[in-house]
Amino acid sequence: MNSTKNIIQKYTVFGILIVLFIIFSIFSSSFLKVENLMNLLVQSTILGIVGFGLAIVMIAGEIDLAFAGVIPLEGAIFATLLTSGTPFWLSLVITLAVGLLVSYIISLLVTRLKLVSFVSTIAMMFLLQGIWYAYTGGKNIYLEEYLDRDLIFGTVGVVPRIVILFVIIFIILYLFTEQTPFGTRLRVVGEDPESGRTMGLNPIAYKTAGFMIGGLIFAVGTFLQTARMSGALATSGANMLLPVMTIAFVGQTVLGMGRPNIPGVLLASLLLGMINNAFVLLRLPFWSVPMAEGVILIIAIYLTNIGKRDVVQINL
Repeated sequence: MNSTKNIIQKYTVFGILIVLFIIFSIFSSSFLKVENLMNLLVQSTILGIVGFGLAIVMIAGEIDLAFAGVIPLEGAIFATLLTSGTPFWLSLVITLAVGLLVSYIISLLVTRLKLVSFVSTIAMMFLLQGIWYAYTGGKNIYLEEYLDRDLIFGTVGVVPRIVILFVIIFIILYLFTEQTPFGTRLRVVGEDPESGRTMGLNPIAYKTAGFMIGGLIFAVGTFLQTARMSGALATSGANMLLPVMTIAFVGQTVLGMGRPNIPGVLLASLLLGMINNAFVLLRLPFWSVPMAEGVILIIAIYLTNIGKRDVVQINL
């Protein structure tokens, strides 16, 4: 009986994904077309990659919502450099460096000044959004003539390059978090810093590393989002805030309730991408998407708590 409950609790999101896939296949004749399935994967990749970054920070026991401000600002910096004649790869490296710098500052606020990461990263999000307006004058920066979108959104056979990148990042981060000593120590520090100290670990160093790795992944997401939108837009980060939080939240219901993990983020991003894709094909009203996401989130949390005396709360 307990083993059955454990299976339900660990694989609820995967089950919902399979059930919805079958339902959408039945009700939409276009859903199973190769072109549509590739489009579904593309829709899932950027949210999934940013979700990976958030999951890494959560594994370290913290939260970083500043990505909603980081993405438009880093995108504006990348776009400005590219339009001013800076070589592509140098522009990309500088953008990644900015992401690391922002994450390091956030880590100082949390580990040195002892500020709550949820509150401090929201404050940083607003600060970075303000800096974006000051930096750009409130104008979007477009890159149609300066960026070859086929570099990312072109295909290898029938598979978009961005999907291949997504899979590579997933494999690297999964092995890093689940199969390496560092990943194990990062999770120990995130779950119980005092136990980590007893084991000789330095929680400040590991939490800083978590923020920095997350920031690097956010910067990759920034580049992909900027390429997708063909420019740096003010709304590019804010529009991702709630979907990425939902992915991270639902992802914690995979492999055990309340345990941030990379496979969970992958499944949750595919789930949200599939809902958006199928609802468009079925010509359902736009407001049905967030409603469906909310219902699925409630179902996932309910099923993962079956058989437990106390409701398990997920910390974000």
